[in-house]
Amino acid sequence: MVQNGTQPNRLALASGFGIGIVWIATALFILYNAFRGFADQRPDYGMSWSLVGVLLLAAGVAALVGTWWHLIRQPPAHH
Repeated sequence: MVQNGTQPNRLALASGFGIGIVWIATALFILYNAFRGFADQRPDYGMSWSLVGVLLLAAGVAALVGTWWHLIRQPPAHH
């Protein structure tokens, strides 16, 4: 998705990075609460929220990497 051949699409870039950052921030908050659940001797609470947090963290990282891969990374040179 390159616009004008040289500049990445700014709306797509902002959307992809914005969604990735929001998901990572949410995942960190969820993981913090999961660790609090473990500290309060609630392994069921801690384990279930840990799973949600790890999956959300993976989705956030995938959003950042996918946005970078499709919009920022330079295409390989064709010889």
